[in-house]
Amino acid sequence: MLQKLLILFKLGYPSFWRKKNNLIEKIIIFILLPFSFLYFLISKIDRKIKKTSKVGIPVICVGNINTGGSGKTPFVIYLANLFKKKKINAHIVSLGYLGKLRGPIQVNVKEHSSKDVGDEALLLAKETNTWISKNRFEGALMATLHGADVIILDDGLQNYSLHQDLKIIVVDGGFGFGNKFLLPAGPLRESVNSGIKKSDILILFNKDENCIEKEIKNKIPIIHGNSKIKKFTKLKNKKIIGFSGMGRSEKFYSSLKEKKLNILKFFSFPDHYSYNKKKIDGLINYAKKNNAILVSTLKDEQRVNFNQRKKIFFLDLEIVIKEEKSLINFLKKKKIV
Repeated sequence: MLQKLLILFKLGYPSFWRKKNNLIEKIIIFILLPFSFLYFLISKIDRKIKKTSKVGIPVICVGNINTGGSGKTPFVIYLANLFKKKKINAHIVSLGYLGKLRGPIQVNVKEHSSKDVGDEALLLAKETNTWISKNRFEGALMATLHGADVIILDDGLQNYSLHQDLKIIVVDGGFGFGNKFLLPAGPLRESVNSGIKKSDILILFNKDENCIEKEIKNKIPIIHGNSKIKKFTKLKNKKIIGFSGMGRSEKFYSSLKEKKLNILKFFSFPDHYSYNKKKIDGLINYAKKNNAILVSTLKDEQRVNFNQRKKIFFLDLEIVIKEEKSLINFLKKKKIV
């Protein structure tokens, strides 16, 4: 039930979820507060009735308090590649958000589509062994039986069916915790205090515009990081039409602007937006009429028809962890590496 509520509100990122609100937005928040209280009660019941089970190998949960747009998926990819360097066989277990398959099933990028397993799982499967499962414990158990040394639980901070040896919370400094209200009045899945209290370490991405460090003080260790666009040089001195359907598509738009690229128009779609052929054809034709290159993200690519992908330039977002040695030492201390 809790997951169904998340689906209802994750598809969009309304302006009143932000830290500062005008009068109309404050009225909307006030109207939605009873529903936030209902969400709180459902969350509490969900936590009490769930039985937590272990699978016998370390489980690292990478999650967030907000509903999306924090940088969780790129960090999961970063972590998977870090384990590769250490010759540790890490398997990712994902919910398969908005995918029709229940699992547990190992994601095959050649056989599965985003409609089967979700866009995030497809993206993760290109990096390492990835499983989707609506039941996280069953997914982790299958990964264990197939030789995993460690499990990276993608987006499971509010899931209590699987024991987690290490909880990593990811926060974007540009958005912070928004207006700090629970869904649907705000973007939070749980209160800031609750999320921080149960987590072991916080990954803070990009400039801390919302004084996150000051707010949490010494409650939890903080590792800093930045996200940046890879392989964008081909776009210099070119006209660009951009589009994206992520938790906060404006982050991608801002990244393009930071590179001083010539953006004629940018189209934002809801998070995990399912592009149909007609919609993409419209974007392709719009770019062609303006003699521009159509640009999007690798995450969006997973939801675009395969035959249309060659007409779009997809950019990858790279994660740079400033205190990587500190992170590795922290993982060693927790006996993960």
